[in-house]
Amino acid sequence: MRPLGIPTVRDRVAQMATLLILEPIFEADFQPGSYGYRPKRTAHQAANLVATAIVSSKTKVYDVDLRGFFDHVRHHILLEKVARRVNDPAVMGLLKRILKSSGKKGVPQGGVISPMLSNIYLNGVDQMLEKAKEVTREGRYVRMEYARYADDLVILVDGHRRHEWLLKAVDKRFREEMAKLQVEINEEKSRTVDLAKGDSFTFLGFQFRRLRSKNGKGWPYYTPEMKKRTALLRRLKDIFNRFRSQPVDRVVFLINPILRGWVNYFAIGHSSRCLSYIKDWVYKRIRRHLMRARKRPGYGWNRWSRLWVYGRLGLFNAYRIQRHVQQQPKALLV
Repeated sequence: MRPLGIPTVRDRVAQMATLLILEPIFEADFQPGSYGYRPKRTAHQAANLVATAIVSSKTKVYDVDLRGFFDHVRHHILLEKVARRVNDPAVMGLLKRILKSSGKKGVPQGGVISPMLSNIYLNGVDQMLEKAKEVTREGRYVRMEYARYADDLVILVDGHRRHEWLLKAVDKRFREEMAKLQVEINEEKSRTVDLAKGDSFTFLGFQFRRLRSKNGKGWPYYTPEMKKRTALLRRLKDIFNRFRSQPVDRVVFLINPILRGWVNYFAIGHSSRCLSYIKDWVYKRIRRHLMRARKRPGYGWNRWSRLWVYGRLGLFNAYRIQRHVQQQPKALLV
């Protein structure tokens, strides 16, 4: 269980005002590998960056999990980082009051300003990783890459044997930075995987792995992780069960926003098979709901057409995969 800090209207106005002051200042300091809750940056871009790194033979992956990050942010460290860029007692005093309202440490999840504060807190880690990228660069070839979305972080290193030292060095420096921030790494969930050996890892709700084509080229394959699919179906099933005696229009009204939000997020990569399964599952459950209202078994295949279900009832039907405008490099022969 994670406690949420839902601000009142007055608190929300104060946090938004502080955010409007601080965001332009610190946005200039944030690094390219940070994608969480930043203007014109999305989780899809972060996932695409990881996929591009896999194409470029970065198959050694350090999948990091931070233990209760938002709940353990140290206020004095965060305020010190902000004070380096902001010399305004009024703003600093307001920020301190916002932080102290949630307790002696941590930033409230659910607060307007919390995502930006988490980026400020971890910006030093991003700077270290950016420096490591440049130091180990060989011409136009980057030997390591990283992507961070709030407290979700993955570090990818070139899979060649002569770069094994790099992953160990990055791990050492990363732990040193985390110790400075007094953030604990969850050793049980953090792990190093080798995609070249068939391992996989999860990032932003997607499961990433590396497959090989018949001609030996490696390419990234990422789909919604199983627990995300299971959670969606469990939520939809609960609505179908609780509203079994309700008109089908009511059920469609309730499940459409859930489907739209889930599909809009996961409709990238190689999610076609997963989305097809969900679409077929929902379609059959709607038909079953219609037949139960008439106290008849089956799905009523001869009663209603697919066009009627999606057109007349308005059941969500936009399951098409979104393609990124930014082109990925061609798969490398390894």
